Amino acid sequence: MSRLRVGIFAGGRSAEHEVSVSSADSVLRAIDRERYEPFLVYIDRQGRWHLPDGPAPLLGDRPLAELLGAASPVEQTARLRAHEDLPVPVGIGHPDQAPRAVVRSLAEAIDVAFLVLHGPFGEDGTLQGFLELAGVPYTGAGVLASSVAMDKVVFKDLMRGHGLPVLDSTWFRRSTWLDSPAMVLGEIGERIGERSVVKPARLGSSVGMTLVHGPGELPDALDEAFRYDTKVIVEVYAAGARELECGVLGNDHPIAFEPGEVVSHHEWYDYEAKYVPGLADVIPRAAVDSALAARLRELALAAYRAVDCAGMARVDFLVPPDGVYLSEMNTLPGFTATSMFPKQAELAGLALPDLIGRLIDLGMEAASDGRTPGGRAGEPA
Repeated sequence: MSRLRVGIFAGGRSAEHEVSVSSADSVLRAIDRERYEPFLVYIDRQGRWHLPDGPAPLLGDRPLAELLGAASPVEQTARLRAHEDLPVPVGIGHPDQAPRAVVRSLAEAIDVAFLVLHGPFGEDGTLQGFLELAGVPYTGAGVLASSVAMDKVVFKDLMRGHGLPVLDSTWFRRSTWLDSPAMVLGEIGERIGERSVVKPARLGSSVGMTLVHGPGELPDALDEAFRYDTKVIVEVYAAGARELECGVLGNDHPIAFEPGEVVSHHEWYDYEAKYVPGLADVIPRAAVDSALAARLRELALAAYRAVDCAGMARVDFLVPPDGVYLSEMNTLPGFTATSMFPKQAELAGLALPDLIGRLIDLGMEAASDGRTPGGRAGEPA
């Protein structure tokens, strides 16, 4: 029996490049090589695609980042602080590695794509659309769900439209901030208040995010967020909020895992606390009462269905003493050693090799059902 050829997509042009490589490392080590033949498709920071000559070898003692010449998330922490490694536009100096040149090669070389690309150009629907054009099945959400969940502004608007609870927020384009800074600061003060959370609208891993304690910190926080995105969201600060998370798994009949909790050793759950071991407690089964747990699972599934998600997602909540609020949805959650989603899946009875297999099955099912109007493999009998 031939093995299914699985292309593991890692890297990418976003500020979450290093996290993606770390996730791919975990997947390559855990994938069942008796069932699957893994191929690493690496996209470097310049947007060049490095197609494999053959199946990915066993990694052994060396981390994947070292083999690729990439930084680890720990090393990337210092670069982010110094703003030394911002995302760059895709280059065209290597046409053999440009995305448009690899469509035919991918469709012939692999049976399914396992996506562990985080952030823009991986988690936002662009790669999903590319694979749709190539006719390659892939894991995770489709084009629409990926793009909606990636954009925090659109996601929150959709949640409000479904009557689901989110914190008050406002958003701005970089051009507005540069042209009318006084107006932006005034609107934030009036609508959000003195304490706020400022984030790039279309990025994850807390890159470019700042917890603002007062008006004097706001201009620098906006400048920091606009380094990474032309669109920035500013949210009300939820004092005393617990950070709880529910993984969701499935296509037409998804299930929600029991809620987990993240307790950062920093003031908030920043990039360093996320990916440097020992700087946060990742608790896959949170100490919450049954009523709150049921409410979180209910909201996670409601949000998942509202964006028409598939495969998997991690739904994040802020839970202050006076309420429960949906914060974000990650349609390609991390698979690193400190990531919540695989830990919750394991508690639900899916060890990492089994979870990888289940996600591949879900991706193949979604392709067979037809993610797009013209993508149906065949009419139902």
